[in-house]
Amino acid sequence: MLEINQLSKSVGEKIILDKLEIRLPIGRSLAVVGESGSGKSTLAKMIMALARPTSGSISFNGVVAPQHKTSDFKAWYRQIQLVFQNTAASLDPRMTIMQSIEEPLRYFTKLEKSDRKQRAAEYADLVGLPSMLLTSLPNQLSGGQYQRACIAKALILKPKLLVCDEIVSNLDVIHQYKIIKLLQKLREEQKLSLVFITHDLSLVSRLSDQIMVMKNGRMVELFNSEALHSEDRHPYTRSLLETAKLIGRRNEEDSHIADMVKKTTISI
Repeated sequence: MLEINQLSKSVGEKIILDKLEIRLPIGRSLAVVGESGSGKSTLAKMIMALARPTSGSISFNGVVAPQHKTSDFKAWYRQIQLVFQNTAASLDPRMTIMQSIEEPLRYFTKLEKSDRKQRAAEYADLVGLPSMLLTSLPNQLSGGQYQRACIAKALILKPKLLVCDEIVSNLDVIHQYKIIKLLQKLREEQKLSLVFITHDLSLVSRLSDQIMVMKNGRMVELFNSEALHSEDRHPYTRSLLETAKLIGRRNEEDSHIADMVKKTTISI
């Protein structure tokens, strides 16, 4: 279980996170939703022990997040992995996709090279990445393919918890849908706990058991995903929903225009 107790983070007098309380059992998923500056990405860094809290604590399965010892960090990252928001910087541009996916195995296991490559191929297949792309460089992949490679790299150590920080924000609607479906599948098959961080409420209802809405570093409300459209929702949550609907309609219109342009180009 991921347990976050009275977690706070301040920089000078500015409050980034304010006394967050979260309980996430193994195999369950939590969506963290809020606009830019709400503290979502800071929370992701805290869970990954990439930043220290001003006060409060984070633990996973009874183990407190590491602060000093290298061995503690290695044990933590065997259990918890992060897929970054800025995916374009997630893979080494000089390494093939095979090399990138297998990279964590070189640092965290004693597997032989042949075994590492076999497992990397297995995880590429698991996330729907064609084997012919494993010899490609990152800049030769589409946005959706690149994201699948990042997910395979994060999962190859068989973590218990995956933190996804705005991982579909740079993808078009079709690829967003495909990545969400992939995460649903992986979560069910691997009993994976998931923290899915996003600004878009329209993405989370089918993926998450619970939704936490944040604003200015504070939790506005926490509720079960099936209650997303309840009349009891906080006004701020309702405003995020309305924004998601507007963006959804705009994306549908853009997709329709793109299809029309494509058909016109083909006919010409």
